[in-house]
Amino acid sequence: MNEEINGEVSPTGTEGKVSQEAAGKKASKAEKPGRRIESKYALPASNPEILSKILKAYVIASKQGAEAVNYTDVAAVAALHPTMVSRNNAFLSEAGFILPERWGYFKPSPETTDFAKQAPWDEDSAREHIRALIERTWFGETVQQQFQLQNTLSKSDLIRAFGIKATPDPSDANRLGLLLDLLLHFGYLVADEQGNYIARPKQGAREVSVSHRADAFVSDEIPAVELPPVLPRSVEETRPGPITPQISINLNLTAATTDEELELLVKKVKTALNLLLDLGK
Repeated sequence: MNEEINGEVSPTGTEGKVSQEAAGKKASKAEKPGRRIESKYALPASNPEILSKILKAYVIASKQGAEAVNYTDVAAVAALHPTMVSRNNAFLSEAGFILPERWGYFKPSPETTDFAKQAPWDEDSAREHIRALIERTWFGETVQQQFQLQNTLSKSDLIRAFGIKATPDPSDANRLGLLLDLLLHFGYLVADEQGNYIARPKQGAREVSVSHRADAFVSDEIPAVELPPVLPRSVEETRPGPITPQISINLNLTAATTDEELELLVKKVKTALNLLLDLGK
């Protein structure tokens, strides 16, 4: 049934309610915000254990980088759903873990190949190949920049830095968290006792203990060495020669070391050196 209002026919009853609901849905759609902000960089879609498994599968499926393979080949080797492999390809390719050959086909990078070949025998050392690759990525550079500003970073600090660099939609925060997990998994970052993150020492760098203490001591003991048989010599020749003293000075300084503590350390060093000079006379 319709009723006339101001010369127009208006629907009533069930038809009127359906019409009003449809109009309400259209209005709600019109009020929705526009498209989400796309990330400037591709982000991981899986946890680091899955990504590591995919990388190893790429090496196996490609016969150690000899042939280009697609995501279905890799999924069959890794025993994963093909979609799980394909949705991570953009991130792995952009970061340099895999290298595009032609549309849809990739080869593992040399670093990824070296990692997969060494991992069955020494997983920890094998991850060094992946860390070297991460060093050249946008997220590796972001971490380096942040550690130039401060020595330790929290999880929120790093995720915020990644977000600013990649300019993603806030809904991508979980994927930024997966990126952080990846850096921890491969040892590019190290967590301290407080749960904050510190940079992994470079290869060849010496670890320095943190202390305000200075130890200086002089030893007149000569390390034992195996000597050839000694032939009989004259009394003059058998007199013991001068003792060669050895000195070891350990200085441990931190940013909190005061001027007074530093002056005390210098005095201890001078005392040790004077003692060494006296022994040499």
